Amino acid sequence: MDRTSPSGSDGSGSRAERRTPIPRERHLLRGKELADARYADPIGVVDMAAAAGLSVAHFSRTFSDVFGETPRQYLLTRRLERAASLLRNTDRSVTEICFMVGLESLGSFTTSFGRMYRMTPTEYRGAHPPASALARIPACIARARTRPKNRTFREDPAPRRS
Repeated sequence: MDRTSPSGSDGSGSRAERRTPIPRERHLLRGKELADARYADPIGVVDMAAAAGLSVAHFSRTFSDVFGETPRQYLLTRRLERAASLLRNTDRSVTEICFMVGLESLGSFTTSFGRMYRMTPTEYRGAHPPASALARIPACIARARTRPKNRTFREDPAPRRS
């Protein structure tokens, strides 16, 4: 009995030969997506390379060739962009934002932020309106919420009829 594969070949070809090769950019995107999704976690180039299934050296070299910046620069850029967004849209302290975006040193955060945005985080926040100015509450809701809960005057209760 002659055994042939369902595709009609004689069985000499392996499955790997029949598959379309995955472009190298697809592997790199796994590492890039990890940085985008988990920028606040303590991840680094080693974790990004592991997600891509490549060695650290090969991942770093190929990432730089394809995307034009090193994986470390990319991760730092994502963190600083998120920090800028938090500075614009929240009233959290600069220190709290630094740690929220996954950075561990306030001094390094301030220096890196200054290189990217040409101003300190505090100056950046000052150049944008405070988050409280962005909150828009309808006047009727504001009046209802700010009314005193206890009356400021007492009404005499209605006399009871027996």
